Amino acid sequence: MRPLLSARNLEWRAGGRTILGPLDLDVIHGECLAVVGPNGAGKTTLLRLLTGLLRPYRGELRFGESSFAALSRREIARRIAYVPQIRPARVPLKVEDVVLSGRYPHLSTLQIAPRARDFAAVEEALAVVGIQHLRSRTVDELSGGERQAVYIAAALAQESDLLVLDEPTIHLDARHQRDLATLLLRLKADADRTVVLATHDLNLASLLGDRLLALAAGRALAIGPPAEIVRPDVLERLFEARFEIVRGGERPVTLLDLGA
Repeated sequence: MRPLLSARNLEWRAGGRTILGPLDLDVIHGECLAVVGPNGAGKTTLLRLLTGLLRPYRGELRFGESSFAALSRREIARRIAYVPQIRPARVPLKVEDVVLSGRYPHLSTLQIAPRARDFAAVEEALAVVGIQHLRSRTVDELSGGERQAVYIAAALAQESDLLVLDEPTIHLDARHQRDLATLLLRLKADADRTVVLATHDLNLASLLGDRLLALAAGRALAIGPPAEIVRPDVLERLFEARFEIVRGGERPVTLLDLGA
C-alpha cells in the first residue's frame, strides 16, 4: 500500500479564485484511481498538477521520495506519462513516429537518433495496444478510437511508472468505448502499472477503478472503492441530481433518475 505519488495541501488558483484544493491525496502503487465529478469540478486541473504541467499555488507533490520541485521536466516525464483530453486536430505523422515520440524523455541531449532500446520500446507498445497493423498509416487517416490507441501506445513507450489519462473515452462511439475499456482492463492487469484517469463515465470508472475520487468544486467529496462512491446518496451530492438503484438483473445498478 505504499504511495507512488502524494499530494499534500495541494491548491491551484486562477484569476484570484481557487480552482482546486486544498487537497490531500495518495496514489497507491499498482492501483487504478478514477477521478469522477461534474463539469468544472477540477478533474483536468488535478491531472495537470499531478503530471507537473501546472505548478501548485500552494502545497507539495512528491513522487516516491522525490519532491516535484527537485525534478526537471524530463525527469518527471520519465516517471509519468500523460494522455490529455485535447490534442491537435491534424497529425500528419505515421503512427510509429508518434509512438516513438514517447521516447523523448529518455534521449540524452547529445543523442542524434533513437537507439535500439527506443525502437524495442515502440515495438512492445504497438504490440501491447494491438495496433502493429496501423504502424505505417498516418494518424490523420485513423478513427477516433484508433487515434486514442496510438496516444496510449506513445505513453506506454515512455516506460513510465504512472499512466495518467484525461477522459480517455470522450467522443468515442459505443464500440470504440468498449474496445478502449478492454485495452485499459488489460493494462490494469499489469501489476507494475499505476493508472490515474479522469472520466464522466461512472460505468467505466467502476469497471476500472480500484478507488474512485469524487471531486466537486475542486474539493474531495469522497474517496473509496466503487461500491462506496457509486451510490445514490453520494452521487446526488456530487452531481446535484437524483439517482436511484435499479434492481432486477444480476446486480443492482445506480442510474440517474430522469423523473426527478
